[in-house]
Amino acid sequence: MKIVIAGGGTAGHVLPALAVANEIKSRFNNVNILFLGSKGGADEKLVPAENYQIKYLSKADFPRKLNFASITFTPRFCGALIKSLFLLRNANLVVGFGGYVATPVYVAARMLGISIALHEANLLPGLANRLGRKWAKVIAVSNSINNWQDQDVVGFPMRNSITEAAKLTGQELILAKLAARKELRLPLEGKNLLVMGGSLGSQKINNAVIEILAQLNDEKISILHLVGVGNATSIEANGYIQIPYLEKMELAYLAADLIIARAGAGTCAEIEAMGLPAIFIPLSIGNGEQVANAEKYFNRGSAKLILNDNLTSSNLLTAILEICRSYDQFSKVAETNRNTKLSAASDFVDLINKNILNSLKGVN
Repeated sequence: MKIVIAGGGTAGHVLPALAVANEIKSRFNNVNILFLGSKGGADEKLVPAENYQIKYLSKADFPRKLNFASITFTPRFCGALIKSLFLLRNANLVVGFGGYVATPVYVAARMLGISIALHEANLLPGLANRLGRKWAKVIAVSNSINNWQDQDVVGFPMRNSITEAAKLTGQELILAKLAARKELRLPLEGKNLLVMGGSLGSQKINNAVIEILAQLNDEKISILHLVGVGNATSIEANGYIQIPYLEKMELAYLAADLIIARAGAGTCAEIEAMGLPAIFIPLSIGNGEQVANAEKYFNRGSAKLILNDNLTSSNLLTAILEICRSYDQFSKVAETNRNTKLSAASDFVDLINKNILNSLKGVN
């Protein structure tokens, strides 16, 4: 059985795809899984690291304004479509996670009569999955989406290391938190602030945080700062640990009491699963999906929201101190609304098996 998985570019697309691929591989014998991704994207590193085969398509994201990229869109898309048609030969199933890689793959699958299953992680779906939904036999979502028919809410397929950390409670959680802080060389007492801006980091967030290190130190707030690859500096301060990129993200979450982050679907789902308060600084990209994701937690009362264009070191410090000084309130809301859908990958594969694979000859 050959299954093609599409949805590369960002870690927010790749990580859930890998979680689902691992679930499929654990259930079925003689399954051949092929990833379709993009050169220079997160999938170029993450997919081979999990020992999956990957082939690359031309980047052909839909133009949103008239520029050089929009002029070259048609030949790039056609090239990606032709290559997709070739790579989908003998495929039994396409599993898509959105993103610019998925669009030509969905079209190719439709042309070849190959079944499609898709997962949409955002509250506001992107163009690729809005198109793929028209042809998909399985439509899984992290959160219920307005006006989408036949959707199944399964949650966000997370890395196993994160789901295992999210299951910890009571004394086990306390001991794991202490162990994580020791491993990361963070103070064992006091509040810890985790700062991250995605795998490549965010210079704007980095600068704002660095400008308020002295004030945070006065408040006895330690900081684990994931600055992003290529953004490391020589800054030293009490209780301040700077790391370009951390593979074991479960350690960062376990050590943290409060998080500053962008608002990609994967980041939001992981923070929600860990039951932690946050300050979201969403990017105004795509169709506004990050802003919509962040508003969900802001409206609940478990997070603060600062629009990227409005970010300053001053309003960031204000948000941090407001949460820390009312920590029990924010923490209680975050814990009460903690994401318990930790079997999303398994539930998604259950739907695929029931609605598609069971009808394929020779599939056990």
